[in-house]
Amino acid sequence: MKKYTVEIKVGDEIQVGRFRNVSTKIKSIKFDEHGQPVLVTSKGEKKLFTCRLQKLDPGSLTPKQIMERKKK
Repeated sequence: MKKYTVEIKVGDEIQVGRFRNVSTKIKSIKFDEHGQPVLVTSKGEKKLFTCRLQKLDPGSLTPKQIMERKKK
């Protein structure tokens, strides 16, 4: 597999917890200071990936600049 697309939207249900046995609903999606996606759920914030994707790394941009860039 060379390419994989993850389609996640607000309102989707995901499984969280140590054994992934607790259902929770995605309230919103935001980005952390490293430009990585974070899901805001009814159980708190959860990182979409446990690793960082280097191609999403914003470099020396500030969190405010990252958020402005993601809104465009």
